[in-house]
Amino acid sequence: MPKRIIQQSDTVMAQALTDYQNRDLTTEAIALKHGISTATLTVWAKKAGLELRNRGRKPQSRPTPRQLEIIKLASVYKYDQVGARFGMHKQSIHRIVKRWREWAQPKRAPFDPGDLIVWRGKKFTVLEANHQDGTLMDEHEKIYKNFSWNGGRMPKKVGTNPRYAKLNAAAATA
Repeated sequence: MPKRIIQQSDTVMAQALTDYQNRDLTTEAIALKHGISTATLTVWAKKAGLELRNRGRKPQSRPTPRQLEIIKLASVYKYDQVGARFGMHKQSIHRIVKRWREWAQPKRAPFDPGDLIVWRGKKFTVLEANHQDGTLMDEHEKIYKNFSWNGGRMPKKVGTNPRYAKLNAAAATA
């Protein structure tokens, strides 16, 4: 059975190889656009002396929103705690943090003064915070000093206390 002859093969070949060099389209998309197979396109590129493309998908240039959240939490909490929150193993958390290490933030406090957090069904306002613990005030203005962020359940930020934020801003300007 004779091979299919492409009409105006020289112009098709030139256009296909131009698209191949631009790297905007995938090999499959270029082949569909010009009515040829991916193997034919690769053979043409090889004969023309072009650099062949690697297999697989293009590498990500930035982490996904979920990965960004994992990286942010991993800078504060232990990997197994972050893994429990996302349903992952701590090794997977480490792999994500290692892959995106330039996006990782230095170890810092998980909450800022004035943040509203919920822990075990109670609302607290953060008065002071450092990497491992902080000072909290509950709804009845009871103070909890040396509250550990890493002990058991992780507190969740739900907002900012406007009253405390105003006091904090006034103290910063004075």
